[in-house]
Amino acid sequence: MNFRERKLIAEFTGLPLSEDPYKSRHPKKIIDIIDNVWESWKIGTEKSPEQTISENWGKLIGLKLANKCAPERLNIDKGILIIRCSSSTVKQELTFKKKELIRKISALCSSWSITDIRIN
Repeated sequence: MNFRERKLIAEFTGLPLSEDPYKSRHPKKIIDIIDNVWESWKIGTEKSPEQTISENWGKLIGLKLANKCAPERLNIDKGILIIRCSSSTVKQELTFKKKELIRKISALCSSWSITDIRIN
C-alpha cells in the first residue's frame, strides 16, 4: 500500500497516519542477496556436462593429446560434442579415436546420449 492509500484510509477512519513499515526495515546485506540468488538459480551446486568432461579430459583423451585439443561445447539435445584442435594431425588422430571417446564419455554419465563428435 502506498502513502496516498494509507493517507486516504487514515482520513476516512479518523486514525493517525501510520508509519510506512518499509521505511523502518533495515537494508539487507549484499552478501545475503547474492547467496539467495545463487541458491535460487542453483549456481555452483551442480556441475554442467561440459565441466565434467573438461575435468576428466586428460583421462578421456590421454595426456599427450589433452594439451593439443579441448572440448568446446556439448549439445545434449542433438548428442554432439564439439572439440577444438590445434592442428590437422591432432584432428586426424581424434577422428581415429572417435568411437572410443564416445564410449568413455558415455561411461562418465549414462544420461548423456552422445552420438557424434565434431572436430574443429
